[in-house]
Amino acid sequence: MAKTQVTPIPIRTLEQALLAFCGTAKTQSGQHIKPFHAHCSNRLVIEGGFPPEWVRPCPPLASKPGANNRYPLSFSKACEDPSEQSVLGGMKYKSIDVTVVIPGIGPALGISAKSTGNAFRNLTNRMEEAPGDCANIHMMYPGFVFGFLHLIKFAKSTEVSSPNDASFNAEGKPLESIVRYHNALSALTGRTTITDAPMRYESVGLLVYRCLEGKAEVWPNYPPAESPIHCSRFFQKLYDIYDLRYAYPDASGRNHRKMWVVPKGALAEKVDAVAGFPWEPRLSSDEPEPIS
Repeated sequence: MAKTQVTPIPIRTLEQALLAFCGTAKTQSGQHIKPFHAHCSNRLVIEGGFPPEWVRPCPPLASKPGANNRYPLSFSKACEDPSEQSVLGGMKYKSIDVTVVIPGIGPALGISAKSTGNAFRNLTNRMEEAPGDCANIHMMYPGFVFGFLHLIKFAKSTEVSSPNDASFNAEGKPLESIVRYHNALSALTGRTTITDAPMRYESVGLLVYRCLEGKAEVWPNYPPAESPIHCSRFFQKLYDIYDLRYAYPDASGRNHRKMWVVPKGALAEKVDAVAGFPWEPRLSSDEPEPIS
């Protein structure tokens, strides 16, 4: 009997999300960053092991409870929900771009994702907003694992009509405003315990993207590899601190991140290698073979 063809589970990659920043969507509408939010929620499920029903926006995925936190995962367009989660902070409600809410516990992890493609003088406003947003949430939820991820467009001073729209000089070196912003964000990352300063994030990432003809790519030369906010470590920091706060003290295992059980070949073994930030699905070692 011929083997049944396995239907791949689609993954929203970083490369696909970056293309939206180089398209025609107006930044004022916020639609240009929605694909990136979808990429983050997709990754929190497939790599992070959070059940899709815990995540907002909810990706087109469905899971079923399984033994030993090994859950079957499948594609489900009906489960997709693009809405964001509004979280009550210590001073006001805050709509968080991507949020994990544990049933019976509440908001546990979130990502605030921002982008800047021009008018880089406005980065000063981000420096003021970011710690305030973080403190607001941590006042109400000290254990909330909060990540701040900012994407900046690579724009040489020789390629733009206004100096305000340049982020790098003619030699490809970051302008002083970008370096100052990098240093400010570096001071906001690394919150490890719930008694640490509430205005600091558990993880901060800075990613520079470049728009080329018909495609987008990650600019690999900044931030430097040793930077505390290099984007390659952003998600793993979130997972590590989540495990410390929500999985380690949970003897029952209900809050633990799941291992996915899927037919062999349904998920790619490695994702976003082309973009330079490879990651792997969180797969159980006992995934089923294709039906024959």
